[in-house]
Amino acid sequence: METKVKSSEIYNGKVVKVFLDDVVLDDGSMAKREVINHLGGACIALKSKRGTYYMVKQYRYAQGMDMYEFCAGKLEKDEDPDTAILREASEELGVTVQDLKSYGYMVPTCGYSSERIYLYSGKEKDQVGQHLDQDERINIYEFTLDEIEKMIKEGVITDAKTICLVYYLKGEDR
Repeated sequence: METKVKSSEIYNGKVVKVFLDDVVLDDGSMAKREVINHLGGACIALKSKRGTYYMVKQYRYAQGMDMYEFCAGKLEKDEDPDTAILREASEELGVTVQDLKSYGYMVPTCGYSSERIYLYSGKEKDQVGQHLDQDERINIYEFTLDEIEKMIKEGVITDAKTICLVYYLKGEDR
């Protein structure tokens, strides 16, 4: 167990806050911890009326490349993850969701970030038209679950939240 004795905010941005904390370890010695506070996100494997899964492809600046992912987005302050994922599906995919199922959350980077990504599956209910944020550039694709799994195995899909959701979906197929 580690006990925080001092915390200094280093950066306060639109998506994250960064802190440098001093902690006492179980043997009494001191250590420093860099922590990124993040409000978290939500991700959905949304099955279309055609039986395929919607995926988005977008440029991810931090990775320097386009990435295939299930629809996802960050939580707003004090926003419930269920509400967030329904909002994201409407904004990014232009669809409403039925049969929403929660798989809990995954922790993408446990060593230095508080981020939790809540994982969901659901089915397309109605088309409402995509309405992206001003800075979003998203292309929508549809793939079967087997095609998505193959893309993971081939290294085309490397996004952790998407890989986690495929794990859950494949488990339900058994």
